[in-house]
Amino acid sequence: MQPFSFDEQITDWVVDNRHEPLTWVLHMVTVLGDTLTLALVVIGVAVLAWIANRIDFAASIVGAAVSGYLLMWILKVIFSRPRPPVEDRLIDVGGASFPSGHATLSTIVYLLSAVILYRLYPSVRARALWLLWLPVLLAAIGVSRVYLGVHWTSDILFGWVFGLIWLTIGLIGHAQLRKRRLAAASARRRAQSSPS
Repeated sequence: MQPFSFDEQITDWVVDNRHEPLTWVLHMVTVLGDTLTLALVVIGVAVLAWIANRIDFAASIVGAAVSGYLLMWILKVIFSRPRPPVEDRLIDVGGASFPSGHATLSTIVYLLSAVILYRLYPSVRARALWLLWLPVLLAAIGVSRVYLGVHWTSDILFGWVFGLIWLTIGLIGHAQLRKRRLAAASARRRAQSSPS
């Protein structure tokens, strides 16, 4: 899969307009979408959910992150799109370009973390406006990948879309499973309380 014409135009413009301190800032921002950083977020949220006795939420974030990573890797193998030219890159990365793992997994992990923390903690619900920074964070991570020359713009756009779709599927699946568990528990209570 080759890049689109707008991909090359945007990358050319970005490469021609790089400057400090923006380069330094985006080097820092891109770390927020690295596998290690996202793994630490997943572990942290899973532990918080476990402590709050919501094993379902802990399993949800681990399952969404792992399955999202596997699907993203499969798509990279299928499309095998080459990254932008080496001379345009400010960091050394390997592998295929499409879709962006940073964009895909950041979308899944950060947004699902926000949903879980919102559901678990009244203090988060009371200050829900802080969640508005998440789209800014996701945009900054995506922009950093194009700026650093390791992804085409369409890699990022598809990564965001795929991440949102996978997140939505996960939330719907979690809601359905929880509804079934609650219905089964209610049926068991009724059966136990009914006279024999």
